[in-house]
Amino acid sequence: MKKILLVFYLFCISLISSAQSPWREGEMQVKVFAEQPEQQQLIKQLNINADFAGDFLRCYLTLQEYESLLASGIRCEVEIPDLNQWSASFGPLGVPTGYYTVGQLNEIADSLATHFPDICTLHTIGIASNFDVIYALKISDNSSVDENEPEILFDGGIHGDEIGASENMIRFARDLCLGYENDPYITDLVNNREIWIIYCLNPYGRSAMTRYNLPGVDINRDCGYMWNGEGNSTSAFSQPETKALRGMLTDNQFVIHCSYHSGIEFISFPWSYRASQTPDHAQHQYLASLYASTSGYANIPYQQGYSGMYPINGSTKDFGYGAVGAISWSVEISVSKQPPASQIVPIYLKNKPAMLAMCEYAGYGISGMVTDETTSEPVSANIFVNDFYPISTDPEVGDFHKFLVPGNYELKVIANGYEPQTLTNVVVSSQSSTFINVELQPATGQYARALVSSYIPNNNPNDEGFTPAALGPPDGVQYSIGRFGWAVFDMGTPVINGEGPDVIVHENDATPEGYTLFAGVTIDGPWRPMGTGIGTTSFDLSVTFLSEARFFKITDDGDGQSQVNNAGFDLDAIEGIVRIPPVDSTGYISGFIYEYHNPTQVVEGATVYSGEYSTISGSDGFFLIRADTGNVQICAEHWSRWLYDCDSVYVNPGDTLNHNMYLYYVEKVSKMDYPAISIYPNPSKGLAKISVQGNAVIEKIIALDNSGAVHNVPFYPDGSGSAIADFSGHSAGFYILEISLKDGEIMHAKIVIQ
Repeated sequence: MKKILLVFYLFCISLISSAQSPWREGEMQVKVFAEQPEQQQLIKQLNINADFAGDFLRCYLTLQEYESLLASGIRCEVEIPDLNQWSASFGPLGVPTGYYTVGQLNEIADSLATHFPDICTLHTIGIASNFDVIYALKISDNSSVDENEPEILFDGGIHGDEIGASENMIRFARDLCLGYENDPYITDLVNNREIWIIYCLNPYGRSAMTRYNLPGVDINRDCGYMWNGEGNSTSAFSQPETKALRGMLTDNQFVIHCSYHSGIEFISFPWSYRASQTPDHAQHQYLASLYASTSGYANIPYQQGYSGMYPINGSTKDFGYGAVGAISWSVEISVSKQPPASQIVPIYLKNKPAMLAMCEYAGYGISGMVTDETTSEPVSANIFVNDFYPISTDPEVGDFHKFLVPGNYELKVIANGYEPQTLTNVVVSSQSSTFINVELQPATGQYARALVSSYIPNNNPNDEGFTPAALGPPDGVQYSIGRFGWAVFDMGTPVINGEGPDVIVHENDATPEGYTLFAGVTIDGPWRPMGTGIGTTSFDLSVTFLSEARFFKITDDGDGQSQVNNAGFDLDAIEGIVRIPPVDSTGYISGFIYEYHNPTQVVEGATVYSGEYSTISGSDGFFLIRADTGNVQICAEHWSRWLYDCDSVYVNPGDTLNHNMYLYYVEKVSKMDYPAISIYPNPSKGLAKISVQGNAVIEKIIALDNSGAVHNVPFYPDGSGSAIADFSGHSAGFYILEISLKDGEIMHAKIVIQ
């Protein structure tokens, strides 16, 4: 049956896949010459999917969208009149001759992991919308181990029709493996870096020659940092492909993240959603310049995405920088999205030296370890450098790494459960790393550790939009979430429901504003309302019926103006109430259960209980049970064997008391239903009258002897709701009776046959 269901399921999936067109019905590729700022703004307001292509925008339009632009006086030239027909022209392989299919890319990746197991491991990071596996290669010495090394991420194929990116990725992975212990430069990088490569993030898009995934979403508009519903995205991280990338970026601590595209030659760094520069602009500018100068391009331009290319929301680079602090950008590697196969290797060779340079420079700037001052264990912490966007430590190792241009810096280290620590006069020199060892003192306190996703209608360029202001303990610096905006935060560990308020939202300014708070167990919800607040307000998790929640969403109530400084609710901090658990007043009792009359015979399956705690003895008679401390009583019973006993013992706090128990044959066992059943005579020499409360009708009686064997018991109703049972054929001994009633109830009793 399971096999039939699986085949049917896969058949349904194949029908869905075959019925789904890779592009929208009638979609065309159009050159759009938006020469005036108001024309560009109109295109953005219409949520038209577009790429920057130098002197024009390459837009993907339905007939209705195309006619809307023409009616607005915008000059358009159709490049491909029917994108679905164009994609179909590539045949069943989905890619031009000379390019790798998705299957071939996977085979190469698997081969690298097989032939270079010490330095290359293949990881499943998600399942794509068409149910293909999304893989990532990790290349590093000891690649199966998380080490104190800078991490770098390269990804390609987010737009499936930009087919050169995946070719770039798989060739870079191959050259790193082949160059190890043959090329000193590559060997040094592999030994001292952790290099991750997602070679095909959108397998459906590559197979169907489309920029979209199977549901028709542009996944470079689906990321959560300043999401805005562009590219057919229905919600932040609505697609499995972006969820997979999000997991990679949040589970690792990447210094640099390079995402590869094509359609122009350009290096585009954050922000893409707003015109203002990032606080890390110097780092972005320096590394982009380095990429350009070490690449094989004659003069590849580099600039902020918003102004150098085209404003977009929901991009991977804005999330990679805004949410996790990586130097994140996109690299457009060729003017053509499908250059001739003869250009695959030359394009890759232009990028290879720059990609190696990124691996090298990921190790420059600052690095260090954050540990517990008392235990020396790694601590999961945020590292704030000046006013830059924060980075995080590796929670397993405790290490952190951030690229910085030469200069003098101030660091602030914040971790839940620890006192913050500030370090000044941290000097960074060129092409070197300044190591910092940080030992934190334990303290109480739990605050938001990371912003997961956010939305500000129309982006509000009049506010600085500094999301890190909401992280860590309250400090009087706020992040304004925007009129009708929202933001989702990760507390790092769950907030536990307890007596009284569990969460405090801090605003701390002179004009309290309204909002609604939601709680979620997972990063994507579902979101359960905790209530509304004005200004700093406490909330109780119990109203959500959740025992704990790690993620919280705040939505603005819509009052006030939208395009002004500090629009919407001004969030200073989210605090989880930490309750110090009481001193443990329990201990344990362990031992073996034996029969008293046969002390070598262990008792399997005995119920052992002490106070509110209980357990079952194992096949060897062993038990381990939690118990209150001091003078306590421990009991054990085996109802089907009529074994029972209780002992008084003394348990010290935190100790395990070794105590064996010897069970007697007894007159009654606690599980029996004596008040509801009477048996006379008992003990019996043959016949016995069995009566059930309420004169219930008896339909069947069976007897279980001491060995557990089952015996049917003949019986005769006496006409008064009772029955005469005949035990004359039973050997003398103890028996448990199982009495089945006409109403379906089953009752138990005991009898002794003499």
